Amino acid sequence: MALITITTSLSAISLHSKNKKAIQYYNLAKGSMNTNDRISLLNKAIQKDSKFVEAYWALAEEWVRIDSTQQAINTLLRAKQNQTPEQAKTQMIIAEVQMMSNDFESALATLNNITDNAYEKHCKTLKNRCQQSLDLINNPVAFAPINLTAINTDKDDYFPSITSDGMSISTTVADRTLRGNAQEDLYWSYMKDGEWQKSQPLTQLNTDGNEGSQSFSADGRYMFYVACDRRESDGGCDIYYSIREGNKWSVPINPGAPLNTTYWESNPVLSPAGNELFYVTNRDGQSDIWHCDVVIEENGRLKFKNPRSLGSPVNTNKDEYAPFIHADNKTLYFASSGHNSLGKNDIFFSKRENGKWSKPENIGYPINTVNDEMSFVVTASGDKAYFASNKLKGEAKDYDIYEIELPEKARPKSMRYIKGKIIDKETLEPLAAFIEIFDNDGKTKIFESQSDKSNGTFTAFLPTDGYFGIDARKKGYLFYTDRINAQEDTIVITLQPVKEGKSIILNNLYFATNSATIESRSFSDIQHLYELMLQNNNIKIHIIGHTDNTGTQALNKQLSNDRANALKEALLKLGIKEERITTEGKGSDEPIDTNDTEEGRARNRRVEIKIETIRQ
Repeated sequence: MALITITTSLSAISLHSKNKKAIQYYNLAKGSMNTNDRISLLNKAIQKDSKFVEAYWALAEEWVRIDSTQQAINTLLRAKQNQTPEQAKTQMIIAEVQMMSNDFESALATLNNITDNAYEKHCKTLKNRCQQSLDLINNPVAFAPINLTAINTDKDDYFPSITSDGMSISTTVADRTLRGNAQEDLYWSYMKDGEWQKSQPLTQLNTDGNEGSQSFSADGRYMFYVACDRRESDGGCDIYYSIREGNKWSVPINPGAPLNTTYWESNPVLSPAGNELFYVTNRDGQSDIWHCDVVIEENGRLKFKNPRSLGSPVNTNKDEYAPFIHADNKTLYFASSGHNSLGKNDIFFSKRENGKWSKPENIGYPINTVNDEMSFVVTASGDKAYFASNKLKGEAKDYDIYEIELPEKARPKSMRYIKGKIIDKETLEPLAAFIEIFDNDGKTKIFESQSDKSNGTFTAFLPTDGYFGIDARKKGYLFYTDRINAQEDTIVITLQPVKEGKSIILNNLYFATNSATIESRSFSDIQHLYELMLQNNNIKIHIIGHTDNTGTQALNKQLSNDRANALKEALLKLGIKEERITTEGKGSDEPIDTNDTEEGRARNRRVEIKIETIRQ
C-alpha cells in the first residue's frame, strides 16, 4: 500500500518549521538523487528543529522506500514524542507503516486512538483493511513454494507464462546492471524427461530495447508481449504478437489501433477460445483490465476489435494489473490494490458465469502478503500455479519464479490437452487449418486456433469429462467434423480437397428422436456447410440421410429423406439457392457400423454431404 498521507502532506501543506537551516537541509534532501544523502540531510533538518514534522514524514518515507519499516516507525514515534504539529496525521502514517509491516493488530490499536474527525473516513477504511487482513492471516492457505532453479537466472525473473500442455514456460528477465536501467528480455524453457531445461533468451524476438510482460496462447501457437518506445509504436508501450512455426517465431506484429493507442497497453493474454484478448491499459486515467474481440484470419494473423473495459466488479477506482484467464475460459486471476488486499497488490480471482464476473476473492495468505504480488498463472489441470517473488530467498532481492499447489477454493475447472495433426488426405502433407472445439450447445467455443503450417500439429484442450464437438476447416477443402471425449490423447484429422465425388459426414448434426427437427446444437455444422458453399459457389451438393435398422424399412426411408430435406431447408433460409442442392434418403440400406450396439447404431444415423458437381 502507498503512504497516501505522506505523499499528499508533502505536496499540499506548507512547512511548519521556521528554522531556515532546517528548511535548507529539507529542500536539499528533496533535490538529492541519493538515498543516503537524503536520509542524512533530513536527520540534520530534524536536529536543527525537533518539531519539524514534514522532515519526520519525509525521513519515514525514505526508510519505507528501502524496506526499513521499523526505522520508519521509530522515526514517526520520535515525532510523536517531540509533540510535533499534526499529531493525528503522524498517527495515521504510523498505522499505514504498521500495516506494511504485517502488524495489523498494532495498526488497529493506533487507528482506534485517533479521534480527529478530519481523518474519520480514512481511518474507517484502514480499519476495515486491517480486519480483512487479519481474517486472511488467521485462516492461511497451504503454501509450500518450489523455486524453479532451472528456469531462474541470476537476474530478475518474472511474468511466467505456461502452455496448456505444461511443456513450455516463458519468463521476462531483467538485467539491472546495463545502462543504469533494467534491460528486459524474453526467455523460455521446455520440459524434457520431467525436468525443466535451462532457460534461454528468445533471440528471435529480443532487441536492444525492452521486451516483456509476455504470455503464450494456451496452445503455444502465439506469443504476446509488450515493447516500449519503438518507431512503429502508437504510444509509450504497445502490445505485439508473434506466430510460432515449428521451432521459429515470426517477425513481431504490432496490430495497431484499436488495440494499441497513444496510452500505455500491457499484460496481454489470449483467451483459450482464441476469440478474446485480456490486457491492461491506462486510457481511463488508471490501470484497468480491458478486453477485446479477436478474429483469426486465414493467414494466421489476428484482427482485434471492440476494445472495452472489463468494468465492475473486477475493476475498481484503484489499479488492476496482470490478468490471466485460465484454460476453462471462466476463471480470471489478476492483481489489484483495490479489493481487500493485505497491503499493495494482491492476487484475486473471479469466475465468469453467463457473461457476468463474480465478486473477486483474495487467493489467500501467505500467497498474498503486505508486499506486491503479481504475475500469477495457473496450469490447465488447475492444481498448480506459477508466480514471481523477491521475498522468499532471505536477503536476496532478485525476483525468481516459484511453483505452488493452488488452494482448493481458487481452483478452476480442470482441463486437459490433446495433441493433433491436420494433413491433406491425398498427399498426406501437413496443413495450416482452423481447429475448433465447442461445447454441447454447438455454439460456445472452448478452443480455437490454427495448426502449425510447418508440420500440421496443434495442441487443444477440453474439460476432463464429457463429449465435445470438434471441427477443422481450410479454404479449398471439405471441412472435418466429429465428436471427441475427454479420454482421447491424440487425433489425426485428414481434410479432403473439394472435388467431385468426395463426401463428408456431419457428425455434429443432431435431430430430435424419430424426428426431422434439427436441434439447436447443430449450429456449428450447418454454419460450416453454409460457409463451404459460399467459398465454393461453383459446387452442387447431394445431401444423403441414413438411419439405423430400428423400425420398418419404409419408415426409415421416409425419416432419412425428411432429415436430408430439413438440412436443405436450413441452407435455403441462409440464402443458398435451391438448384445447388439435391437430397436423398437411404434409410438403413448403407450402414457403416454394426446395428447390434447403441454406439454402432448412433454412427449409422448420419447425414452425408457429397460433392455432386463442380461447375467449370
